[in-house]
Amino acid sequence: MSNNAVQEGAENRPLTRSEQRRKNRLENRGKKKDSPREDRADNIFTRSYNFFVEAKEELGRVVWPTRKETFDSTWRLLILVIICGVFLALVDGILTRLLSLII
Repeated sequence: MSNNAVQEGAENRPLTRSEQRRKNRLENRGKKKDSPREDRADNIFTRSYNFFVEAKEELGRVVWPTRKETFDSTWRLLILVIICGVFLALVDGILTRLLSLII
């Protein structure tokens, strides 16, 4: 399938969030942001204030996982840690016995 065929099929569906963000970034590349914050003096207090305002705005754009997704991911991680721990304990025990036979 050629790249043109992929693009033709893409015209018939709405853009995903990541595609929309990419499109916006490309459209806004090189443009200066119109912000009232840019008119203020560039001192440490203003930069600090801007940092926290922008951090708050960014946190508002974050797509947080649901409670169920967090719970499922936590259980998967715990199971993986237990499996790795058992594996390492077995390898450690085997290597310890092999070394004790050699020494």
